[in-house]
Amino acid sequence: MSDSGVKIEVHLIQNFAPSNLNRDDTGQPKSATFGGFRRARISSQCSKRSARQTWRESGTASVGERTKLLKAELAPRLAAQGRTDEQIAKAINTFLAQFYSKMDGDKTAVLLFVSCDEIETAQGLINQHWGELSGGTNLNKSEEQKAVRSLEKAKISDDIALFGRMLAEQPERNTDGSCQVAHSISTHKVDMEMDFYTAVDELNPEEETGAGMMGVVGFNSACYYRYAVVDRDQLARNLVRKTERKNGKWAADLNKENYAEADKVIKAFLEAMVYAIPTGKQNSFAAQNLPSFGLFVRRNGGVPISLANAFAKPVRPIRDDDDLIGLSVARLTSHWDALKDVYGEQGVETTSCFQLEQEGRLNGLAASDMKSVEKAIEAVVPNGKQS
Repeated sequence: MSDSGVKIEVHLIQNFAPSNLNRDDTGQPKSATFGGFRRARISSQCSKRSARQTWRESGTASVGERTKLLKAELAPRLAAQGRTDEQIAKAINTFLAQFYSKMDGDKTAVLLFVSCDEIETAQGLINQHWGELSGGTNLNKSEEQKAVRSLEKAKISDDIALFGRMLAEQPERNTDGSCQVAHSISTHKVDMEMDFYTAVDELNPEEETGAGMMGVVGFNSACYYRYAVVDRDQLARNLVRKTERKNGKWAADLNKENYAEADKVIKAFLEAMVYAIPTGKQNSFAAQNLPSFGLFVRRNGGVPISLANAFAKPVRPIRDDDDLIGLSVARLTSHWDALKDVYGEQGVETTSCFQLEQEGRLNGLAASDMKSVEKAIEAVVPNGKQS
């Protein structure tokens, strides 16, 4: 398979039992209008956070820190004989304000997204320029440029390389995300439901009746279509910091080792898309439901294509033996076939599927059924094995 120009897509059908996986500002499950009907929704931010939590626990991909508390992270590392808390605070404040963000008390004014290696590099730079920084003086232009180059050489974490980041006050150091994650939407229209609950005060005298507290919590049950796409070239460049352009072209070429590193991260991302489940209200609902169908697509050229419009008309059971999962899988796979007839291959190199009791609903994708998640991922990312 060619190295350059590859994009990897993931399409999932996932049915959740009653749950409130991703709440809005009122505490209700998030929703959206699509195709003229209200749908259940899980935000892309929620999906990405679930993936990051999975990587943090499994170690299959490196994870950075999203924080305003970088000062508190750096301070203990800078404690040394003769250094006062006041000097340390002034040095960190001066450094962060010059290279990351203005300070708001002991926090940065904005939420930062930094890798562990970048934190260590920042620590080293503060130590290196202790005299100026501890006195509250910014580095001069020459030293500032050297420090920026050091920060740019620091290894970014896999999640930053995938999802990107913005440094509002340092736009030249932004990282373009290599991954697009769609908001998951239900394949059918939904009605929100409310659970009225009560709790008994167990130390109440027997003659006193009534609840110690009561309330309501919103929930729904929905079958979701989930979609994401990864630009393999951009990911490989982000991971090794080969993102400089000269005269409109990339300044450095990618090699097989760069692509091999990207493939490991793509494999971890596809696994997380399948297995990572949002944690919202799970102690109350325990909606631990894995996808019933997954389609992975490897393209080289053409354009990435979301299959969300398969569900512009909501899926609706008609017969007693209809089910939302099966109807959704059949709708998605037939839409895939229709797109292929009209627009052609669009650079498709490989398609691979996994399914759970959906054999008769795969339409033109039946030959792509790999029977298992592991084999389906390996078919589109053959070099993604962890070393």
